[in-house]
Amino acid sequence: MGVPIMDYVAGGAIIFVFLEGSFNKDKFKNSPINKLLLFFWVWLAITHVAHGWLGGFTYTIQKFGRVAILFYLIVLTVDNVRKLRVLIWTLILLSTFLSLEAIVQFYTGVGLGGAQALQRHVGEGEFVAQARGIGIFSDPNDLALHVVPMLAFLVPAFHKKALSRTMITGVILLIPLVTGVVYTRSRGGIMAMAFVAWIYLRHRVGLAFSVVGLVMLFGLLMAIPRFEDVGSGGGSAQSRLDHWAYGLMEFRANPIFGMAYDSFTAHGYRHTAHNSFVLVLAETGLFGAMLWIGFFYAAGRHIFAMERVTRGPPWVEPMSKALEAALGGWMVGAFFLSQSYGFLLYILLAIIVAVVNILAKQGIDIGFVWRKKQTRNVFYITAGMVVLIHVMVRALYVVGG
Repeated sequence: MGVPIMDYVAGGAIIFVFLEGSFNKDKFKNSPINKLLLFFWVWLAITHVAHGWLGGFTYTIQKFGRVAILFYLIVLTVDNVRKLRVLIWTLILLSTFLSLEAIVQFYTGVGLGGAQALQRHVGEGEFVAQARGIGIFSDPNDLALHVVPMLAFLVPAFHKKALSRTMITGVILLIPLVTGVVYTRSRGGIMAMAFVAWIYLRHRVGLAFSVVGLVMLFGLLMAIPRFEDVGSGGGSAQSRLDHWAYGLMEFRANPIFGMAYDSFTAHGYRHTAHNSFVLVLAETGLFGAMLWIGFFYAAGRHIFAMERVTRGPPWVEPMSKALEAALGGWMVGAFFLSQSYGFLLYILLAIIVAVVNILAKQGIDIGFVWRKKQTRNVFYITAGMVVLIHVMVRALYVVGG
């Protein structure tokens, strides 16, 4: 039995936050994401109690608590631009190491940390090497999903002023990160990377030209092994549809409380949902899914409000666009992966809340109060997502035969 070092580190960090004086209740007032996360955390625990496992409450508070505590630590401690940049640069440099690990692994078969490339069977006698990371990034898809959002902070127009005085550092670091994502051969990760590129082009050359650029980019991406097989007839795509269908079936059976947090594979089903929304919907029911969708609704409102700031500091505009691309890229990749409760989403949300708080200190208010209108809108979005997934599964089953 290992020693829970990270739990002790998190507990120590909380103590130091109080001792250092960083705790300020005003930091929780500017964004409804703070309360949404608290409600989501508690609701995850309630889903187990609703199914008769009282110990599930403690289990959930502890397990998801690591993610929630990290979120609140960032919100409490990142209270100026310097700290914001240090945090983002730390994430970028860690992603750079993981990308270099993937590149070395792809060419030599063994990475810097000793991990071996995954050999994916794609046909009779045919295998494709997929680079992967270490630890929680040992799956190629998870590695790609965690690297892609960092690309948004490195593309030239977003990088300059937001993180650096020059675009050169961003361009240099883009090379290993993009290469690392490509070598994972993750179709979801590569589509997420294409989305980041589209957001960049849309802000630089407008909607029409960005669409043309996106089409050309997809033409190039089709040359990447595994990417050309994106139809519903492939084995991987077909199994993904089966997982989505199972998740929808479980949601219909338990629409209020779901199956309970972290229970998708607890009843004999041997695969996860391979869709972050379906996973939350199946495990936490409609209310839990609404809270989760509420994160993106609130984050989107904050980001678009940042983009409309006309008299703010020079770093605000590029930072808002980078956050838009980063969160959007994560959403695209997470549509094909089960990362509903993973650290990166909540780190990105915490960065957005931190920016809101930093701007509030400078007299720029981009916060909003959550009212019935927002709840109604989130309900409509959640219901629309349920219908969309259902229609997609039905239609793709027909197309795939």
